Amino acid sequence: MDKGLLEMNKNNQIEYYSRKLPGTDIFSLCKAPFAGLEISPEGYIVLCCAAPRNVLAHIDDIDDLEEFYNGPVMEKYRQSLEDGNYSYMEPCSLCYKKEMEHKRGLKKVLETGILGDFTNFDDDWRARKENKKRPLRFLEYTLSNLCNATCATCNSLFSHKWQSIDKKFGRKLFPIVKLKNDSISKIEKILYGLETLVIKGGEPFADIRNIRILKKLYEINPSCRVFIISNMYTITPEAMEILKMAKPGTLKVSASIDGVGKVYDWIRSNNFEHLIKTMEKYYKETGNKISINVCISLYNFFHLDKILNYFKDKEYINWINFGNITTRPSWVDINCLPEKTFNLQMEKWNKKLSQIRVRKENSNEGEKSQFLLKGSADPLLNQVWRPRAGKELFFSEMEKMNNHRGFDLCDHIPELKIWRDSP
Repeated sequence: MDKGLLEMNKNNQIEYYSRKLPGTDIFSLCKAPFAGLEISPEGYIVLCCAAPRNVLAHIDDIDDLEEFYNGPVMEKYRQSLEDGNYSYMEPCSLCYKKEMEHKRGLKKVLETGILGDFTNFDDDWRARKENKKRPLRFLEYTLSNLCNATCATCNSLFSHKWQSIDKKFGRKLFPIVKLKNDSISKIEKILYGLETLVIKGGEPFADIRNIRILKKLYEINPSCRVFIISNMYTITPEAMEILKMAKPGTLKVSASIDGVGKVYDWIRSNNFEHLIKTMEKYYKETGNKISINVCISLYNFFHLDKILNYFKDKEYINWINFGNITTRPSWVDINCLPEKTFNLQMEKWNKKLSQIRVRKENSNEGEKSQFLLKGSADPLLNQVWRPRAGKELFFSEMEKMNNHRGFDLCDHIPELKIWRDSP
């Protein structure tokens, strides 16, 4: 049993951890519907980010989020999980299939990560059995698709700044979407009971309303853990002051970084030096270290060591996550590479990354621990090549972005140039 689960058992989380599917080592309950919900920028309420198409309601159609959370729509899923239906109920069976394949589905991520120390589970379980209302303990939301970047793997669905590029490239154009102020008032009403809040985008720091919600949270519920998934390119002075209100150990900000130097500039559209100054300033002002999430695509598949080498010894870095491998849009899938090229590069990454997936201890300052690389690099290290045609389309789309950015990515990643020029 991993450390997170052991800690939970110490906290007497009996109901959850005593229930397993017959003949398996898989816990039958998922914490998500027993703790809270997710709200999309369109206002759709869903069980979690793994089930965006399984819409439960629209926030405009409900008067109170806590009433909805305690109501029959969500209770149906809680009861079904309690009855042992995890393996075949929709949409939860998607996570079940991953667990049976020994992969990390969202359920596993929640129970060992952001909900790994959900302290009120048993109390809320008993209150539920007595038909008493419980506060939401977990909320994940995206206020809008407002963003300050045009990342090469993105589109206008997730970044409003992509609208002009989608139009220029002849792709589908998505509108700006934002939760209404009335919806934000509904969110503010349930902040008092939260144990965990996850804020996503767009870019959270590009929508100032996120900062105002944080200010409200810190005024009424300062012990709540907050996770902000950001690109960390720019944090305004107003936002920085509110981030400094967080209690030590409760605020975790992750930065999405897919390259260093000009490769970062090309993929993420912004300036690498400016990013580093923002990260250094955040660490100096708050004392909080930063986690890095790398979105792996064909654009940076040969560049991962440069990211690792640049950040691994930086004082302000907590850990680096190489676990997010994108297959959308289709032409950035690393399986578009020839099998031999793919396998040779995977051998390199397995050798390089497996050597450092440990804590660094006994430094010159005495004994201390620091994650250099999160264990979630496993999805990358376990990749097996699957044939997928796409070389011509990949370079055709890359050339469009080359023209838009004003320079050629191949000038900074020679392996891509070799592949492009090969027969």
